[in-house]
Amino acid sequence: MSSIDPTAISRPRSPDLISGYHLEKLVGSGGMGEVHKATQLSLGRTVAVKLLNPELAKDPSFIARFQKEAAALAALSHPHIVSIVDKGKTDTTYYLVMEFVDGPSLRELIRAPELDVTGALRRMLEICRAIEYAHGRGVIHRDLKPENILLDQQAGGIAKVSDFGLASFLADASPSSRYALTSTHVSMGTLSYMAPEQRVDAKNADARADIFSLGVILYEWLTGEVPLGTFDPPSQRKEGLDPRLDAIVTRCLKPDPEDRYPSVRALIEDLELLVPGSMSSLPAVRPTRIHRLRQGVRKVVRKTLQAAAALVVLAALGVLAREWLRDGEARPRVQPGAAIMEDLGPMSALTGPGRSEDASERRTLALGEGPEQLNLLVSGRPVEFQENAVIFPAVDGQSRVGRVRMNVVGREGDIATLSARLRADAAPPTPMRRALAFWNGPPRATQAAVLLVGSTDLDYVALIHNGAGEPVRLEWALDERRGTMLGPDAPEGEAVLELKVDAEGVLQAFVGKGKEQRAIAEPINLGPGWMEHFGELPPVPAVGCIEGTCRIEGLTFTVRKAPPPGTTAPVPTLAVRPAAPVPAKAVAPKKAPPPPPKKQPAKAPPKGGKRR
Repeated sequence: MSSIDPTAISRPRSPDLISGYHLEKLVGSGGMGEVHKATQLSLGRTVAVKLLNPELAKDPSFIARFQKEAAALAALSHPHIVSIVDKGKTDTTYYLVMEFVDGPSLRELIRAPELDVTGALRRMLEICRAIEYAHGRGVIHRDLKPENILLDQQAGGIAKVSDFGLASFLADASPSSRYALTSTHVSMGTLSYMAPEQRVDAKNADARADIFSLGVILYEWLTGEVPLGTFDPPSQRKEGLDPRLDAIVTRCLKPDPEDRYPSVRALIEDLELLVPGSMSSLPAVRPTRIHRLRQGVRKVVRKTLQAAAALVVLAALGVLAREWLRDGEARPRVQPGAAIMEDLGPMSALTGPGRSEDASERRTLALGEGPEQLNLLVSGRPVEFQENAVIFPAVDGQSRVGRVRMNVVGREGDIATLSARLRADAAPPTPMRRALAFWNGPPRATQAAVLLVGSTDLDYVALIHNGAGEPVRLEWALDERRGTMLGPDAPEGEAVLELKVDAEGVLQAFVGKGKEQRAIAEPINLGPGWMEHFGELPPVPAVGCIEGTCRIEGLTFTVRKAPPPGTTAPVPTLAVRPAAPVPAKAVAPKKAPPPPPKKQPAKAPPKGGKRR
């Protein structure tokens, strides 16, 4: 590929660059080229002219992609898809002439401070109908994102899908062989909106990849956030949202394509139930008998499920009331470290900012701050990153325990250090939490922890912050050895915790930093080869949270190898050498007093003598 001149896009264009069109002003630019507002001289109408970057116009692959977009648009004619007018070639580049959409992109609408849920769902239906139509014509968009959806103000703000430059054609469509640009096992698109299978192999991604992208757009539109990793349902992120949206979004965002909606038509049918008069954007069509029957069956099924759910809730409340009224024995509470290391359900992969430094004898991992993206495994509660900190936001329900484990290998060494700054804050009271406290008793105190975790999650060492004024806890379960020790009370606000294991296998825990650092109880002697207590693989760092809100910053894990046996001998001599000259210098002043008395009498006579 030819190198791209960074100024090539921004150079002024001649208004009469393209025969039959007059370029008026630049309205957008990007890596592929630029878009101009122009006038089609033959009809006197306003159009949009898309010019391929002249440098890219020398590259056959980009020319083919440009031609591919033209072929996709030519195959589509829909009120919610930007239509193509013309295409051609100049002496220096290629161009497309398209319908001019006078309005902002969906990105600008998402950023608006107030959310019109009904309006958002109406426009979402328009987008879905456009994609359903494209799929019916054998075209998969593969790059759906807010920037590629325009809102036509002259047509009442209706949505129009644009930018089919990464589109693919289904196998039964005629242009497939001519424009098959994507190679196997190549990822194409925008990462945050791409389906998992598209990130691995874009060529074999089918129409369900577009359904995943539609789910991301809908979630971001409703909550203002892109769903990453383990995410909360929309109704928990934004008050007042219909809980039925949770099921729709969740089904769109299933990692396995088989678990998503089988078609965009199925997604549209669910969305239509939430939007009054949802067919108003299209010409009125009288429902068929089959459609009315289907709607009636769906309504009966939903009513039945709602009644069944209400009965289940009442039964559960009855069981809780019975347990609460019993005079039975108090149930033993699980230790916090054991609770964090329990089976919290399926793990999900997540990446977080950080850095990894590998030297010959020293390896360091730092989570939360750095230019790299570290691999993490999340279990239980959702987690998010804010200002280089790992955050467990407060949640309601049964999933009150969360764990984030670094997914790393090869961190071997004889000496290890794990440190972090932790904060544990109680969750603010809400009606739901008050109800749970009434039936289940007071919730556990908020607890944040840093851990060294073995390969099976059964072996661990946990250093736990129980909140301000509560003692810091050291808990361990290694093979058959288990125990707990309490240390000094944690300070107000943030607590700095540190775990250290030396080459002899002596484990120590500390709270505080610098001169304020204090040890937690007594050291634990794990013995040489201490890493074997964690299983077949060396331990990895992890963080956990129980109840409330937990914030972990500056998580740093360092392992290094102890000096070779041959280098240990000079170490004590180096420590002794500075001490040897000290007594020598101390003895010298003691032998010095005898000479001065001899010199004193020699100086005395001049004082008693006569002056000259």
